[in-house]
Amino acid sequence: MEPDYPVPHSSWNNEGSSTVVLIHGACTSRVWWDLTIPHLPSSYHILAPDLPGHGEASQKAYSVQSSSDSIAQLITDKAINSKAHIIAHSLGADVAIHFACAYPDLIDSIFVSGFGSIPQGSLTPVVPYAVWTIQRIENLIPRPVIRWAMDGTDLPATSLSSLDLCRQVMAPRAEWPEPWPARTLIVVAGKGGLIPSADNPKVALRLLETGQRGNSETVAYVHPKMRHPWNRQDPRLFADTAVAWIERKNLPGGFEKLD
Repeated sequence: MEPDYPVPHSSWNNEGSSTVVLIHGACTSRVWWDLTIPHLPSSYHILAPDLPGHGEASQKAYSVQSSSDSIAQLITDKAINSKAHIIAHSLGADVAIHFACAYPDLIDSIFVSGFGSIPQGSLTPVVPYAVWTIQRIENLIPRPVIRWAMDGTDLPATSLSSLDLCRQVMAPRAEWPEPWPARTLIVVAGKGGLIPSADNPKVALRLLETGQRGNSETVAYVHPKMRHPWNRQDPRLFADTAVAWIERKNLPGGFEKLD
């Protein structure tokens, strides 16, 4: 489980029959998957990289393109048969879809949750400052309070991101993705309330329409009891959902189809 360069990553079950790549979200690192990985079958070879600008790759500038390129290198060099199933959350979902468009031959299937879209508008320049501030406020809140308010979500205190990284990860995308050929599961976390932690179903539906033009098996679901970071709220459910999708089985209970 040693990190490797030039793509810092951890690896599990190197003798597995197929590879799964886990792509983390903004301002975190591959450590974000520590609750999910124990629930994935040992028959899967698992790779968890740090995106540029994050974790052990913090010295590199983040961009969707550089992230896609680093994942392509990792899969080519380390994955079984140089192909992988992609599991991605939040910012990682954006990277995964871009990657699917740029490197379709390296993908077996995709499961993305929390895909977002930052629109260009009058408040867009303020978003990085808001993220920078919120991250610092969250780190001051006791973890038991966060777990209570977020239905048991285990959000670890994070390394504080620089304002430059916040600007890089919160930059609006100039173009919407093109259709991609990989079979894709799109999941929306549906629970908001006092803490606004629900994903945007309208964005997911637009992504669904685009994905189905590349592969008619692409589908979208919402889970009304899950919050945006549900891989930290119910990691077993997250892992079971991923396995069901990879193995073409029915999803666990609680999901409602979006169409």
